[in-house]
Amino acid sequence: MISLKELKSAAKDFLAFAERQKDVKEAEAYISCNALNVYRIAYHSKIPSNGLEEPKSEEDYGLSLRILFKDGRNGMGSSDSNLSTEGFREAYSKAYDARVMDTDFHSLPEAHGKARVGKFFDPRIMKLDEGKGIAKAYEMLDGAFGRLKKSHFSGGINITGELDLTASRFCVMSTNGIFGFEENTGSLATLTTSLEAEENATGTSFESSTHISRLDAHAAGIESAEKALSMQNPKSIGSGKYRVVLSESVVAELLYSRFDVALSSIDYNASPFIGRIGQKVGVEQLSVSDDPGLEGIIGSKAVSDEGRQARKTELVRNGVLVNYLSNDYYTKKKPEWAKFLPNNGFRSGTSRSYDSDVGIHGTNIVVGKGAYSREELIEEVKNGVYVGRMWYTYPVNGHASPDYTGTIRGDSCLIENGRIAGALTPNSMRVIDNIDNLMKNIIGIGKKQKAVQSWGQEETIVTPEIALSELNMKRISKGAY
Repeated sequence: MISLKELKSAAKDFLAFAERQKDVKEAEAYISCNALNVYRIAYHSKIPSNGLEEPKSEEDYGLSLRILFKDGRNGMGSSDSNLSTEGFREAYSKAYDARVMDTDFHSLPEAHGKARVGKFFDPRIMKLDEGKGIAKAYEMLDGAFGRLKKSHFSGGINITGELDLTASRFCVMSTNGIFGFEENTGSLATLTTSLEAEENATGTSFESSTHISRLDAHAAGIESAEKALSMQNPKSIGSGKYRVVLSESVVAELLYSRFDVALSSIDYNASPFIGRIGQKVGVEQLSVSDDPGLEGIIGSKAVSDEGRQARKTELVRNGVLVNYLSNDYYTKKKPEWAKFLPNNGFRSGTSRSYDSDVGIHGTNIVVGKGAYSREELIEEVKNGVYVGRMWYTYPVNGHASPDYTGTIRGDSCLIENGRIAGALTPNSMRVIDNIDNLMKNIIGIGKKQKAVQSWGQEETIVTPEIALSELNMKRISKGAY
């Protein structure tokens, strides 16, 4: 993987090359590299295997150039796997050919003080040899096997998942005084345990950290097996509105799908929160922020892709929407948007993407802690459903509508008389509701937060469990379940 020193040197040369072009008024040189190591688990008790497939890895690197030309037009171009003068020329040529006249583009970002380097990089991940990575992945299997052995389960077992180790480096420099750089790493453990008996039962877990020594892969294995064991002998329920407890995973799924407060979405009329700054959008106990500086959380970043110091942005305060997320372009687009600081100018939510233009992405979307334990939330609901996992959650009636639909996948249980009373049949219930009800029907917020990054998510959601007074569910197929 290219060193940070090499990236800085190449960025300096790249910017100097851009400055020499006669048509350039302002220029921004961006260079990044990313690495991914995957240790994929695939175990079946009835099929001979090692439990771990061949470890795989991939790397990418490249550069891009954003230019404001002297004729007022702007453009962006990139070059893949080439940090030489040839790559500089390719990126410039693409930027020149792609230039457009955008009267809302006022300038490239200006420097706002020196960005501090963060502590979200683990050199051990970069230097980890294959043997130690394999051993870490096997910790998940050991955790699952140990829990299943303790339960004396005797049926077929199918365990799948993976350990992902990620690393990224980037440097950005501009003619406007921008000079930003950072290194980031992440370690993620995901595991699904399936029990093959009279009725299959499945449990899923997720653990993550910026540092591999803090990743509790063994706990992920235990949790996956415990959830699978609890999902045996499931029962179905009918359509209706139920009091519920939402797991951290479900809260993350719903917020990522429907809590869209990026100014770009507001501008495109594609958010349920258009024109709602200063309005009450949730209960008084609800607070939400974007916090890029959380120690150990994989969404954390010290520097934005525009070279700006990444800072916390308060979004919902005591139930009132107080901010939108923005980047430099949108903060400058309209005078009334100047109050929204450009803290979230990122090219991607998960890596440093040289081949993407700057968008608006959250880092760690944090839901504030409450006062309830899990047991107390379940007692508060009394009779209802613990919703442990959802998938295929989409907006309906347009992106500006608060409405959504999704399917309860698994890890979900019935609640009777304030206690867990057995498993809910997976994929038997569809949720048809809206984000306003989610935020206004809260009757309890947990006191323990967990970082979650579900499939396809760009932000990391850091949230406790949440209890709602009602959630609208519809039986999918009475004949099938």
